[in-house]
Amino acid sequence: MDNIILNQKGQVAIEYIVFIAIFLLFFQTAIKPSIDFAENILNDTYAIVETHNNIENLSQTIEGFSNSLSYGTRTMFFYLPNNSKIIDCNNNGTIHFINYQIQISDTQPNPTTPDCNTTTDICTYSKQIFIGEKNLNCQPIGPGYSGPIILNKSQIGDISVSIE
Repeated sequence: MDNIILNQKGQVAIEYIVFIAIFLLFFQTAIKPSIDFAENILNDTYAIVETHNNIENLSQTIEGFSNSLSYGTRTMFFYLPNNSKIIDCNNNGTIHFINYQIQISDTQPNPTTPDCNTTTDICTYSKQIFIGEKNLNCQPIGPGYSGPIILNKSQIGDISVSIE
């Protein structure tokens, strides 16, 4: 009689272990992808917002420096997340742009904005700067740059942006 009770307790323990294993398998296959998806979305959102804010600060500094009567060099701290970079500056008469890219994660569904290439997962943006008929030149910066950025204004008002 005691053997039968011990065998039944052993069987209950094994069934309990199998139940826990099935639950863990369910967690791994059903819940973990949702957690990964949410983490990727949060990281992408952080990179986009942080890059946008820092490009906005840079453009305001360039516009302020351009409108000042002085020339010379200004240094400011600049930060880009690891998946963001400044590509270049574009001069088109009196219209100037800072062009930058953000590499987003390969998360499905992909964003459906015209700024993002769903094949390469790269979003390209531009920030317009108002500095008149002066030239704006930018050195490519990033990805993941954190440090001083140098703005150099010539006597005729042209501005160059570099990290050196």
